[in-house]
Amino acid sequence: MKTISILLAFFFLSLSGKLVSAAEMSLTIYDDGRSCPGNCDAHVVFHKSHNGTVNAFAPGSSADNPEKCTNGQTCMICFGEEPSSCMKATFRGSGPPEGKFDFTPAFFREQCDQAGLPSALDNYCKGLRRKVADKGYDMRLNCFDKSDHNKCVSVMADAKKKYEADLPIWEACMREGQRAFNARQEDDTTRRKYDCAYSELKLGGPNSSGVRWHLLQPAACRPGTYVGRDGLDCCDGNSFTAAALHPECSVFHPRP
Repeated sequence: MKTISILLAFFFLSLSGKLVSAAEMSLTIYDDGRSCPGNCDAHVVFHKSHNGTVNAFAPGSSADNPEKCTNGQTCMICFGEEPSSCMKATFRGSGPPEGKFDFTPAFFREQCDQAGLPSALDNYCKGLRRKVADKGYDMRLNCFDKSDHNKCVSVMADAKKKYEADLPIWEACMREGQRAFNARQEDDTTRRKYDCAYSELKLGGPNSSGVRWHLLQPAACRPGTYVGRDGLDCCDGNSFTAAALHPECSVFHPRP
């Protein structure tokens, strides 16, 4: 998608009359399975505080009076203050902390080969390509494509087994509603959070910083995708996804 090269004033007056500048936004990538809106199509999510600001506003509204983007519609997003930092993207609601634009793997697959990208996105795409090479994902096996390879058979069988075991539990949670489902659980570890997609308790980790997290559950991933090594994201066999989320999806990409 080409950069929107229109003249914009990247400052607007707040309610107090004080001049406010655009934030420098960082990029992240996510795929949390069925919870990912729009079937995880090419889109962006960001903190609600950015909606209706010079960083994210409805096309056609002015920079000094930005209007909020509508969920499911095109949104003008700006990575910084320069007009060249802006582009259009499909907006699908809130998600990450302030200061981040969180994109899907499909967004990067769609955008990274385009010309005229904002420099922040172009640099991120170049970084993804470098990481694919640095981590060897351009040379590794792809178990989604070669599930019958001797290094992939047990990996894919284990992932499928976990998915199928969790599917009736996820379906029951969705059917009953999360609150009712959790109320009848005798074991705290089986309760769900975030629309039944995650463990209620922080069962993941700890990482090297001592941080624990809510585990993404296997059936929360869309059919044909599987939860990664650390229960953080869903893996789809795409090298960009694997490189960006490394080492989350590395189990599905063993070295030959």
